[in-house]
Amino acid sequence: MALGEAWSASDSRTVMGERVGANSYKVNTELLDARLATTPIPTNTWWQNLIVECGDQPIVMGPYMVKSLNESVVVCAPTEMHSNTFVASVWHDDWRMDMAGSTRRVVAYDSVSVTVRYEGSTLATVPLVKGAVFATIVLNTQTVVRLSTIHAIIGVDAGDAPGSTIVQLNNGSTWLIWCESNVVLRQCGMSGLESPIPMQGAVRLALVATPSAIPALLSARTAIPIGGDVSINATNDSAEFAIAWKVRGPGSLLMCAQPHHQHALENAEWMDDVGSYWSSKGTLRVAQGTNWQWSESIEPIGFAGHAEPSAEHTEKLRELVAIDARALPTDLHALPPDPYFFGKALARAARIALIADEVDDSHSRDMAVQRVTEWFEPWLNGTNSNPLVYDTEWFGLVSTAGLCDAHADFGQGRYNDHHFHYGYFVYAAAVLAKLHPEWAARHRDALDVFARDYCNLNYNDTAFPLLRCFDIYDGNSWAAGLFAFADSRNQESTSEAINAYYAAYLYALATHRPQIAHIVRAVLQLEARTSRTYWHINDICNVYPHEYSCDKAVVGILWSSKADYATFFGNNPEFIYGIQFLPFTPATALLVKRAWIEKIWAPYLHSISDGAQTDAWREIIDLTYAVVDKNATLERIARIESHDDGNSASNAYYWVATAPEL
Repeated sequence: MALGEAWSASDSRTVMGERVGANSYKVNTELLDARLATTPIPTNTWWQNLIVECGDQPIVMGPYMVKSLNESVVVCAPTEMHSNTFVASVWHDDWRMDMAGSTRRVVAYDSVSVTVRYEGSTLATVPLVKGAVFATIVLNTQTVVRLSTIHAIIGVDAGDAPGSTIVQLNNGSTWLIWCESNVVLRQCGMSGLESPIPMQGAVRLALVATPSAIPALLSARTAIPIGGDVSINATNDSAEFAIAWKVRGPGSLLMCAQPHHQHALENAEWMDDVGSYWSSKGTLRVAQGTNWQWSESIEPIGFAGHAEPSAEHTEKLRELVAIDARALPTDLHALPPDPYFFGKALARAARIALIADEVDDSHSRDMAVQRVTEWFEPWLNGTNSNPLVYDTEWFGLVSTAGLCDAHADFGQGRYNDHHFHYGYFVYAAAVLAKLHPEWAARHRDALDVFARDYCNLNYNDTAFPLLRCFDIYDGNSWAAGLFAFADSRNQESTSEAINAYYAAYLYALATHRPQIAHIVRAVLQLEARTSRTYWHINDICNVYPHEYSCDKAVVGILWSSKADYATFFGNNPEFIYGIQFLPFTPATALLVKRAWIEKIWAPYLHSISDGAQTDAWREIIDLTYAVVDKNATLERIARIESHDDGNSASNAYYWVATAPEL
């Protein structure tokens, strides 16, 4: 991936001093090649299921889900199940390829692919590439191909190309199977296929979405995707993304595009004769070609809000920010001990400092800056009660509690939610770099570590993986870390992901690193667009079936293969909606658009706010209305007596006063 320069050249272990440890959850070199374990290992990638726990849960390529197991590879073209509360991908063993006597491990990966190698009685390589229209297994030695299905085979016909077989199953699906050696498979029993002789080379399987697809699929059978090179080139007002698919063999490459790709790909050659494929993120459309390019329009954003506060609003802000600054605790023991809630408190105090600076209250600004530095320094030098340590096992920054306890600090030691947690720290670092540059300069290497952990842009960084959470193909981040799930990866709070990249962008700006700032800003813009596509219903579009989308406006948790109207901490509507909005900063304008809020306020948000169990969640819902009617929003939040632990009276008022007016 060609991205940008390094945040810091300093070795993270030197920066952390003695705060270095090895995670109690060890890398399994039976699942991951030992050579890869000596370099920064992905912890939140789309294929994480392959290397955590037993490695037997599926990964989602789109349009297929795949299980790579010892002695077999299982391919599923999932079918849809939905209700009023979820849209799910139903797993079934559509095809199981026998790899008897062989074990598997991940041997290579890039930003859009992972390669699994089988060793033992059967030697094979399995390139798993995002969006591939074919699932591919490459046999490296002469082997009898044995495929079985959970369904009954009701028809087997030779295709029009050498080595091709058209197979009809009793679930109504049709598959094209092609053998590179030109061997034609024959039926074996009710649910099996077998090659009459041993063969070597690729075995490729594609679901035939429509009968007219077969000629195009046959034309594409020899073009095998094996990976991709990704690049991002950005300026102040535009960002260019590109994926150059790596291909083995001649022919026309066919790849599936998700809805957010379909809206943006430039000069795409759409192959609608091939039909479309179902996924839990919407209909996948097939494009031909080895080069994908698209642009993101960069919306203006910075430290300050989008509109100038009026004189009346400025005076009110001075009153509120003075109260908020005085209330910041001086007792460090009053602060949360875990990275998430401490990070929220730290960023909240930084927001108070920034607002005070903007309304020319230097006394409150300096008081808040002092609190932020006093609170931050123990976390930088390791004298807080739950010090952060550098994990030499998985290459990352984790809490001491998380190093040995899988569930401590929201699974922080297993790399859950790192962009959420450290985004708050980096936001505070950005504010300090702006308001107290001398302090930030003294601590620059240590502050950089927080950004590097989740927003490393340098492939050659030996301490942290590249963009730990961000998925360039899906266009969104994944929060789930080193845990296996049947629905694969997940992310709940899009707004906290937005906050993380917004924070890194501001930090790069404030520390005078424009190249980093441009690239992070591009990532931020793409994350915002996919959030509005897949977590917001009827914002940019609606990708979900009517039964799910008819009476709601958000997805609570998006998985690789499922959309849930829920959260991990409860099913109250104010939780499900509110977790997609907090924290409120100028970056909120990337997510909360007037047209969408106008559409969903009366049917959903108004009653959800009125029915919320706490003021904190009520205020979060109310604040979205600022992009529609500032005065009405101020009237609604006037009833609020307590705030979310990441919010304050001055910040809530500031958001309303400076929210975009168009």
